[in-house]
Amino acid sequence: MKKLLLIGCLSQSMLGFTQESSPAMHIEKKVLKNGLTVLVRPNHTVPKVSMHLWYKAGSKDEKDGEKGIAHLIEHMMFKGTKEMLSESDIKVIAHMLSGNCNAFTSYDYTGYLFNMPSHNWRQVLPIMADCMVNTSFKDEHLNSEMKAVIQELKMLKDNHVRTVIYDLLTTIFPDHPYHYPLIGYKQDLWSVKGEDLERFYKKHYLPNNATLIVVGDVDTQEVFKLAEEHFGDIPANFDYKKEEFYHNPDIASKTVSIYRDVQQPVGVMAFVVPGAKEKIAHLTDVISNMLAGGKSARLYKKLVDEKQIVTLIQASCLDLFDHGLFLIIFAPKSEQDVGHIERIIFDEINDIVEHGFGDSELQTALKQAKMSEYSLLEKNEQQAYVIGKYSLACDDPGYAYTYLDVPKDKMEKDIQDFLADYFRPSIMHQGLVLSLPEGDKKQWLKLQEASDEQDTKILSARQRETQVEPPKYAQTIKIAQMNEFDFPKAQTAELSNGTKVFWYENDQTPKINLALELKAKQWHDPQDKQGLFTFVARMMSEGTKNYSAHELAHEIESRGMEISIYPGGVSMVMLKEDFAKGLELLAEILTNATFDKDAVEKVRTQLLTDLKRYWDNPNSFASQLMSEMIYKDHPFSKNSMGTIESINSITRDDLVGFYNSFISPDSAKCAIVGDIAGYDLKSEVEKTLGSWDGPKIDDVDFPKVQDICSLEKNYPMHRDQVTLMLAKKSIDRKDDDYDKLLIFDQIFGGSLHSRLFQLREQSGLFYTINGSTVAQAGVQPGMVVVRTLVSTDRAKESEKAIKDMMATVAETLTERELAEAKNALANGLVSFFDSNANIAQAFLFLDKYGFDADYFDHRAKNMVNVTLDEVKNAASKYLLPDKMCVLRVGRI
Repeated sequence: MKKLLLIGCLSQSMLGFTQESSPAMHIEKKVLKNGLTVLVRPNHTVPKVSMHLWYKAGSKDEKDGEKGIAHLIEHMMFKGTKEMLSESDIKVIAHMLSGNCNAFTSYDYTGYLFNMPSHNWRQVLPIMADCMVNTSFKDEHLNSEMKAVIQELKMLKDNHVRTVIYDLLTTIFPDHPYHYPLIGYKQDLWSVKGEDLERFYKKHYLPNNATLIVVGDVDTQEVFKLAEEHFGDIPANFDYKKEEFYHNPDIASKTVSIYRDVQQPVGVMAFVVPGAKEKIAHLTDVISNMLAGGKSARLYKKLVDEKQIVTLIQASCLDLFDHGLFLIIFAPKSEQDVGHIERIIFDEINDIVEHGFGDSELQTALKQAKMSEYSLLEKNEQQAYVIGKYSLACDDPGYAYTYLDVPKDKMEKDIQDFLADYFRPSIMHQGLVLSLPEGDKKQWLKLQEASDEQDTKILSARQRETQVEPPKYAQTIKIAQMNEFDFPKAQTAELSNGTKVFWYENDQTPKINLALELKAKQWHDPQDKQGLFTFVARMMSEGTKNYSAHELAHEIESRGMEISIYPGGVSMVMLKEDFAKGLELLAEILTNATFDKDAVEKVRTQLLTDLKRYWDNPNSFASQLMSEMIYKDHPFSKNSMGTIESINSITRDDLVGFYNSFISPDSAKCAIVGDIAGYDLKSEVEKTLGSWDGPKIDDVDFPKVQDICSLEKNYPMHRDQVTLMLAKKSIDRKDDDYDKLLIFDQIFGGSLHSRLFQLREQSGLFYTINGSTVAQAGVQPGMVVVRTLVSTDRAKESEKAIKDMMATVAETLTERELAEAKNALANGLVSFFDSNANIAQAFLFLDKYGFDADYFDHRAKNMVNVTLDEVKNAASKYLLPDKMCVLRVGRI
């Protein structure tokens, strides 16, 4: 399901150019005779197209006896139609056409999307049109999909912050459909039949209740013509009316507390605000940035820096159509501090209401929104999403590009009035994720075991007897010839200190991205000081010789800049006008960090809290446990976050010593991509980074990675699902078998038509599953990995099914699968160049492995020569189910 939080954007007038000249504002609209709205936003940067079909029908439109049906229809929509499409056709065709498909359900809408290379998008429209009227809801298909949906329910229950937020919705809106869970309760789903889905579908899936959005490398008039051709004859129902729902507001404050097996508590403050249809995003977005948009934001400065009683603070708006929920989420150092934290937050809100804010505070929030706008313009799928959302919510498809077109004085007053109206203690709702008391753990297990038994009993009666239907319409699909693409080539130079610089001009947006790669990586941490580099990276933005921590944060965030420092590198994004200042601040961070003693202890506390959150989430730490099994004493087994013991043992001298020894220009590489016209790049970078010096860094003497086979590890944890991983050693990036395995991965686990996903379709054992034979392959060998989430009661069955499939997949590969995999990889090459950040990383990748500048020009042709037998042999060599190490995290 799509993330529901607002994607912030900035108006074009504030960016310095008019609405008429803005490419972002070029959204064309046509309404067909049957009421279908068609919206087109051409973007010719890369040969890719994103197509969305949205229906203004979601879970809030369900009546009694229909709960969960909107989401179930989303799952069933890609499982075939009454005549044209078989159960597997849509996923097969998406893979054949080198694209992907997905879907999402909200309370207010349901959407279906296809992302395609621009030479293949046309073939998707007849499929989308057929699904609008002819979807077949076969009970056999529903039986297997029902099991996957139950797995999805369990997965979502293990996301504790999400759980408490949606429990708050249930509590806050007793008289509105937002009261009911988006997916429904599982008891709502057990008895659902295909005919139940079809009734809802026939009522709501109408052209006059739908919007088609196409963003990317297309001609607008051709889109309109083809939309008319494929959708124009679908009958409308002009008697269809949307029901309006009412909520009785009250002056009341409600609390939801959930108790889970976690180390780190989380607090949520929730405020009911007007919904997306009221077009108040300019207020919620700016307020989010003011309160918690970075280190210079009010709540961060007060709670994290000054009081040091919170280690994480976030603010955002869950902007549903009818009503929104503005959320302030924080990680307290202690559960006992929650009330004190909330009082401080209200003090800051009241200060804004009573005294307002300075120009600098508002401009910082606006600049941050501006950078979000530019990032949005690089991504077709995200643009299609916000166009669809605001078209349905407020009949304004361009709202995401204009919502900050508000006079400054009005904006200031509106913010104060908005906070005064909606952010009061008497109407604040509280959510808490608290540690499960020891005495309740047995009861929690009993509840889970009873739930599992109930699921098994009910679902055992919904067995699928038939095999997955083979593709039918896919046999008629003809693959168009791939469009030519001029892969960007970097200009290069070397600074006086030896740093390599790569740059490329891309004026799609007036921003610049910078990526700096250091020779030192996380494996340079001493064995007993794991997490040291992460600690140093955090400290590098906590004050320098010329800037205090607050001054540095202000210099960065007041310009809308973003700087991320991590073990092995630094990434930056800045406006073109701030490029020189950005380079100056980067040099300051690299050369003049001060490691203030008080800041060291503050960051230590943050890191310890991060570790608690990390070990609360199996999705985070399972990969680390598997790395320790596969790499054992190899440096790749080190945890970049460290351990409680190692973080506590690190001294200021350790931090300063590591900084002086490893933050060095030795073998450093810097890639700069964006609107750099008018800059003498080499001269500009030399002025700031050329004087950066540091010692030579010794190469790490990596020992040979041993073949660790057939180890098993169980990590007991109170969770609804089991995280299951199977893995073994693979190869490095320059191994002769790499391309063969990369091609195999497309067939094995690279799409919704992969062999692993077919196993999911047939069995319903898991909601999500993925796998690769070259995971993390780099200068050192990577891993063969399969990963999924399963119910405790089906963990053994799932493990056996995966191993059985692995044992036979290589020998059953076909020439057709091989051709489709090669096409998918060839067409996916442009994704390395669809944003400034990706282009910068592509240049660093080429240098890292010594590939020629024209590597991407010849990449597709080189893969064409790989034969089916070569792929089979490579897969057979490394995909050895009996030698896989197995990790299970959960109720084991």
